[in-house]
Amino acid sequence: MSNASSSSLAEEIVQGKGYVLLPELFTPEEMAEARAHILRRASEQPEGKFLHQDGRSRLYDLLSETEIFRQMVQHPQVIEVIDAILGNKVALGGFSAHILYPGASNMGAHVDYPYFLMKPPYPATPILEVQAIWMMEDFTETNGAPLVAPETQKLCQPPIPQTFEKQAHKVIGKAGSVILSHGLCWHDTSTNHTDEPRVSVLGNYTPKYIRPIENPEQHISERLFKEVSPKLRQLLDGEFLKFPSKDE
Repeated sequence: MSNASSSSLAEEIVQGKGYVLLPELFTPEEMAEARAHILRRASEQPEGKFLHQDGRSRLYDLLSETEIFRQMVQHPQVIEVIDAILGNKVALGGFSAHILYPGASNMGAHVDYPYFLMKPPYPATPILEVQAIWMMEDFTETNGAPLVAPETQKLCQPPIPQTFEKQAHKVIGKAGSVILSHGLCWHDTSTNHTDEPRVSVLGNYTPKYIRPIENPEQHISERLFKEVSPKLRQLLDGEFLKFPSKDE
């Protein structure tokens, strides 16, 4: 998939199976360092930046942590595909780490924000979300790899559990790879049968007019906002961010 054009990848997400895998955009060493950082910060349970429930944790405010996360969120190959789907006025609606601890089971099949807040049938157009799932380590058959039901984005409906169970399969890959999926494509986590946490980083990309699922000012400080690349500033500078868009 990595050699395909951004337009063909976008078409696969919209009209095809609903997701694509871009393999190994970062090295295993880069991902191992970032993964260790996530687990270390999660162990500190920083107030207002950490949630834990049912064997799973979320860690927020990654963009203020280290440079690797700022590289991930605006990776050119990722952004080219997302822009081909959503247009060039895209906002970062959410960006957080997801830790699946040993023994943690599935969350339940779902569609992504903002669709899950809407009454079905969901609108086929305009497309309201693309999700990026970064693999911070190898995703395998046993450590909780995502389950995806191909082509279900075309149904514009919430998941039907029995149908999802029959159609879904695990998406596995190497550390540094990323899954890009349509917000309407049914997906879930699988059970982590290993004795190590499975770590991913999730990016939620929407048109700028969609209210972010996370507080945009939680992503980054005003000082750092003024120092980041123009592309990242564009992703963060939506209608719901109070920071000035240019240095004063």
